[in-house]
Amino acid sequence: MNNCCWSRRTCWSAGSVWVALLACCVGNVPAADADRTPASGIERDAADVKRLIGDLGSREFALRERAQAELQRLGLAAFDALHDAQESDDIEIAIRSRYLLRSLDLRWAREDDPLPVKEILRGYGNKSASERRNLLEQLGALGDGQGIGALCRIVRFDDSNLLSKRAALLVVQQPSSDDSAAMRQVSDLILTEIGPSQRGAANWLRVYADLQDDPEALLNAWEAITRREEAVFHHTPEKSSADIVRDLLRWQADLLERLGRADQALAVVQRTINLLDGSREQLLETVDWLIQREAWPTVESVAERFAERFNDSPLLRYRLAEAQRRQDRRELAEQTAEQALKLNKDNHQDHILAAYSLQERGLFDWAEREYRYVIELGPAGSQHDLRTRFLLSEMLHDVGRNLDAAETLQPTVDAMNNDQNVEYLVRRIGREPGSIRSRMNYFYGEHLRSREQFAEQRERLEEGVKQDPTDADLLIAMYRASHADDAWRKTTLQRIQETAETFREQVRAGEQAVASADNEEIRSIYNRQLAGANNQLAWLISNTEGDYDEALRCSLRSLELRPKTAGYLDTLGRCYFAKGDYEKAVQVQTQAVELEPFSGQIRRQLELFEKAHREASEKTQDGQPGGDGS
Repeated sequence: MNNCCWSRRTCWSAGSVWVALLACCVGNVPAADADRTPASGIERDAADVKRLIGDLGSREFALRERAQAELQRLGLAAFDALHDAQESDDIEIAIRSRYLLRSLDLRWAREDDPLPVKEILRGYGNKSASERRNLLEQLGALGDGQGIGALCRIVRFDDSNLLSKRAALLVVQQPSSDDSAAMRQVSDLILTEIGPSQRGAANWLRVYADLQDDPEALLNAWEAITRREEAVFHHTPEKSSADIVRDLLRWQADLLERLGRADQALAVVQRTINLLDGSREQLLETVDWLIQREAWPTVESVAERFAERFNDSPLLRYRLAEAQRRQDRRELAEQTAEQALKLNKDNHQDHILAAYSLQERGLFDWAEREYRYVIELGPAGSQHDLRTRFLLSEMLHDVGRNLDAAETLQPTVDAMNNDQNVEYLVRRIGREPGSIRSRMNYFYGEHLRSREQFAEQRERLEEGVKQDPTDADLLIAMYRASHADDAWRKTTLQRIQETAETFREQVRAGEQAVASADNEEIRSIYNRQLAGANNQLAWLISNTEGDYDEALRCSLRSLELRPKTAGYLDTLGRCYFAKGDYEKAVQVQTQAVELEPFSGQIRRQLELFEKAHREASEKTQDGQPGGDGS
């Protein structure tokens, strides 16, 4: 299944399509004026600003006050100098500089920013460093290069050097294009936004923008940047971090690969390994990156260097097994996977996490073995048992094993029928008992449909909808049921309309909750719920009947709130398919597959859309109308 509340997909595919759209955003970069960031006057003679900052430490009170007032009037024109002056040995200069920086009127969002950018930047300056970092990631994840301008502003004006550097990395990590004119527009936007700033991260972007057309020169300049940042990290670690240096080096390694310099790229990769501190999270992230690059010897090297961690963590042990399997060393891979299975034998949670991670990486045989191991650990009806059965059943359904999926849930349904305490536990872990009964019947129904036992399928669906009338996947199955009579179709359409209205009410309530949220943490929770409600409505309508334009709007809204979410892109693809826009359906669905390459549901939809697109193109070539997506 895909889009109902059971979906396991909660979450950047690098499509080049954004470059074409970006031209609309940056084709006419607005001139700076007094109401914008950057503001006019920022190019004020640096010598005047330097003199005024010196006067902040004058022995004469009146001169200090005049200098402060003049610097306050200059505002953003004095930002760089004031930022540096915070670390002055003169306490008076340092204190007054910090005060002036805090008093600057920084307008992070512009009137001409895309709506998602405005929403992300709302109240940016009042948030903590960790909250701002999260918002940077959201800007970087926006499609079509929408966040580039805002990220450049943050590079230039955020008072945190670490956030400034992370914002710059998110800019250079945006997908590039072979369209030189479009990339020139991106470079022009970057240079306009960073202006004359001499902050370290601004200089990175200046090098990146100025040397886009000369990869060799860019490579040499980037080597100097990485070496300098490595030195900063080792000598003044508060001004940099291991992940900043790592990402600078990774970008350099990718550039070397693109230029066909594999040996040099490998040497740069090794420099990233030297940054590892041995934490499980850091090792996992690094090994995932190395597996993506197929850097097999380096994976083995990391596993040997941190042998104790790899021998203690099932997740790391499985990563090593995956690398061995990817090299077709299957016997060794199975041995390593068996070792991972035996680690932390009685730790239910470790095995559930391992199973889910393996599932996400398409290693379904190992994932199933881990899930079933937890079920064997028991006890039956415990929270661990329930969670594991829910996850395993959805995985089995996604790979087309619907009977196994139903039979995985059957013991839970039986236990709920016999013991109210089990129903209580189900609710405690965030599920409704009716939804589990509904899912089980839906899986049985899908199995019966594959065997062309349509009457028995309809019986299962009818039983399921009684338990949960809002299960979108089940309603869609009822809508598509074969050999159904008019009464069945009429009742099904009525149920679909009622459920769609329920989802609409959830959307309306969600919008109100987001608007009234007291802080970013609560708003983030409401945004997630609102995105889910929009996605549910879009999925139900686009797969049945109704206002397909409404479905498209809701789907786009869900992606505004949670960009680059594979399940939501899957819904958007279906919306375009329903409207008969097969080209866009394929385009969007391809992005979803890039994000979740092992999802059977997402891949099956892509195949459907590609077939429809081919057939429509053939009809058009023959002079026939292309049809629609109903």
